[in-house]
Amino acid sequence: TAICMWARAMYKYHFVALGVAPKRARLKEAEDELAVVMEQLATAKATLQEVNDRLAMLEKAFNEAVEKKDMLEKKEASCKVQLSNADKLVGGLGGEETRWKETVEVLKEAY
Repeated sequence: TAICMWARAMYKYHFVALGVAPKRARLKEAEDELAVVMEQLATAKATLQEVNDRLAMLEKAFNEAVEKKDMLEKKEASCKVQLSNADKLVGGLGGEETRWKETVEVLKEAY
C-alpha cells in the first residue's frame, strides 16, 4: 500500500507540476522584465539626481546674482545721493568765488 500511495502521490505531483510549470515560466519572464525596468529606473533616478544637482547650482547662482544686483542698486542710489550733494556743494561754492575775490581785493587795499 505504501508503494501505491507513493505512485498516487507521484501521479498527483505530475499534474500539479504541469500546472505550475507555465506559472514558473511567467514568473521568470516577469522577474527578467522587472530587472530591466529596475535598471531603467536606476538610470532615470541618476539622471534626475544630475538634473536636481544642476538645478540647485543654477538656483544658487541666481540667488547670488540677485543679491549682487540688489547690492549694486543700493550702491547706485548712494552714489546718486553723493553726486547730488556734490553738485549742490559745487553750485553753492560757485557763488562764493565772486565774494572771495572781492574780499581778497578789499584785504589787498587795506594792507
